[in-house]
Amino acid sequence: MKAKFDVSVRSVNEINELPNSWTIEDYKEVLELADFEDWDEIDENELKDYTLLSLQEFEADEAAELILHYRLGDHLKSGQIQNMAQEMMDEKLWEEYQDIRLHKDLFACASLLHAAFPNKFPEAEAVKCNIEVTAKNPFELEFLKETDKTLLTRLLANGMDNHAIINRLFDEQVAGRPFPEAESIIWQHEKVEKKDSVLFTIYSSQYWLHGMDEVTSYTSEAFSDLTNAL
Repeated sequence: MKAKFDVSVRSVNEINELPNSWTIEDYKEVLELADFEDWDEIDENELKDYTLLSLQEFEADEAAELILHYRLGDHLKSGQIQNMAQEMMDEKLWEEYQDIRLHKDLFACASLLHAAFPNKFPEAEAVKCNIEVTAKNPFELEFLKETDKTLLTRLLANGMDNHAIINRLFDEQVAGRPFPEAESIIWQHEKVEKKDSVLFTIYSSQYWLHGMDEVTSYTSEAFSDLTNAL
């Protein structure tokens, strides 16, 4: 018999950047790549502002190439990055690029580039979804506490109708097949454990979670690939 969880959607909000997607060390390395002098003497609280200023010393497409090389240089060839730098000015690559494994990093790049060139790059838009998942018994509660992205993706998919992108593209994975794509669908997540429930904060793209803002509550039989015994 499968476990059942009661899910309440607490809030669904648009966000324009992911928490901690750019760290202090990231800003320092970008400044160094941009040949910004004395970057190692800048106060940490001012590093982002100086990073934006350093990017503005370049043409918009050149700045995009620099950021893409830094963030995705291990995954893309130089020619791909050059093309992508142009495409980012008109397209939402964090939703549209064919390799969904790159969506999270593309969103981070788009967010930083829009901050530096608000008239050149579209504003990056994603979703922060807060749900409370209530367990029926202590065993299921422990199962929730050990959750992973496959469980979270199924929890969200169960709340949306059959026309939702996740359910249309990954209906077999939602139903039971291994779901490696979940690692790319859920960008980040946090949790707060309560007595009988767990509060999850989930970050993803509007592409995946479109329509979730119209959901209030539902029952889910979601499960994890790690413990597909329920």
